[in-house]
Amino acid sequence: MQTVETGGKAAVRQHLIGRLTDAGLSRPKGMTADQLAAMQGRLVGALAYMDPENLMTLAEGVMDMAAGPLRNQWPSEVIVRNAAHALQRPPFEQPRIVSSWLASVEGPQAEAGGWLVPLYRFLRRAGRPPMPYDMRLMREEAGHDSRQLTLIRERVAAGSASDEDRAWLVAWQRDEAEARRIVRDGATRRATGDGQSPSEGQSTGDAA
Repeated sequence: MQTVETGGKAAVRQHLIGRLTDAGLSRPKGMTADQLAAMQGRLVGALAYMDPENLMTLAEGVMDMAAGPLRNQWPSEVIVRNAAHALQRPPFEQPRIVSSWLASVEGPQAEAGGWLVPLYRFLRRAGRPPMPYDMRLMREEAGHDSRQLTLIRERVAAGSASDEDRAWLVAWQRDEAEARRIVRDGATRRATGDGQSPSEGQSTGDAA
């Protein structure tokens, strides 16, 4: 059985790389055959998320953007990627800092302080380390979340919770579970000596 990744890459090779090769696109002046192959390999990996129909449309568009005096050379990788993103945006990818920061000593500190979910959501949204001002806002958000959790759970117990209440609770619990999983994974790696977190030594956990 093919995996999604294998199927996606196969579709890029067939509907984009293969189509453009069959159409006669050649490597640009100054680019070696190995460099062209490497660029095509990067495109295969980067565009594996695209639907076959969009890949076919992309191939036709790339032919219209062909470079060189005879308009028969591959355009740059950036041009191809930009055209691909215009047709179909890549799926959301969680910023790497979410896992690296929560898996460091920062994660357990946030969990102990009761603001793990606000920290997780901030990192996912901002994609950067929090500053002292951000930390204050997250602690305020944690207080609001705590009150909201108590209120909604009381409504659920009383049978008076609205659909909006239940949706908020499900989203919060989902984010809490994911954040705690990352924290546990980080604690396990530290316990086994599997490297040092990039944020150790620059803790913000005590910022006010």
